[in-house]
Amino acid sequence: MRFPMTVLRAVTLAPALLVSFVLTAVVCALLPPPLGLVAFMAACGLLVALALGQLQEPAVAALTRSRPATEAEVRVMALVLVELGGRGVDVGALFVRRIQRPSTPVAVAIGRRSVVVSPGLVEATYRGGVTGAEAAAALAHAVGRRQAIRPRLELAVLAATTPWRLMVATFRGVGRAFAWLPFMRLAWTLRGVVGVICAVQSVVEDRAWAGLLGGAVIALTYLVPAAGRRIELHAEAEADRFVLSLGLGPVLAGLLRRYGHPMTLERMQRLQTAVEQPQRPRLHLVHG
Repeated sequence: MRFPMTVLRAVTLAPALLVSFVLTAVVCALLPPPLGLVAFMAACGLLVALALGQLQEPAVAALTRSRPATEAEVRVMALVLVELGGRGVDVGALFVRRIQRPSTPVAVAIGRRSVVVSPGLVEATYRGGVTGAEAAAALAHAVGRRQAIRPRLELAVLAATTPWRLMVATFRGVGRAFAWLPFMRLAWTLRGVVGVICAVQSVVEDRAWAGLLGGAVIALTYLVPAAGRRIELHAEAEADRFVLSLGLGPVLAGLLRRYGHPMTLERMQRLQTAVEQPQRPRLHLVHG
């Protein structure tokens, strides 16, 4: 069953925005009243400024933990940016991540024509491990992902949901720390059964609101990841088609294959598909 992208985005964003607002309100309430009011108003002012398109570069740098590319890095990526410009893809500002981890994306398009790349991509391009065409394909794929999702008020939403992401990262860290305990994975797998039992027990004890609230929270642990996976699959497919339309599909497939990136057979075939170019009209010479 296919769901509209707006519904999937709402499922993933609504809990994040709600939890972030509650956490922000709680933190501001714990501060001294004047300081809490100033902090809350400053946060609201920042979100309004981002929604109006202000503070783009510092916001991108702070939210992605990156920095503007240095002159040396710009020189390395200059041919890549020229390659993209020749294919109709305009990159306005280039940022480089400050820290690279195994899960760090190679390139992410964000804000107004800004692209954030990993330092590994810049170094590999400089050393020749990644060709200019391959780097251009990676950046084009990032641009295609953003075009597929078309996020509204992207930087404002990212800033507003920062408390949610911090909370999720904390819980994931705690979960990894206690993953060695017996039956932890089984308990997480059976959380739906436990939720149903708690909801029924709460209704029997005339505490239906508590049971419904707990059931809703447990249901979100299924719905939010599922919606996120649907969005990722859609964005990946659309970005692959965008790269393919630029004539860089086989180049991207070769890059992913060489670095051992997992790919389904469907995606490999999609990237290797040749794009039919429109036939040019033939010029006939007429001899008198």
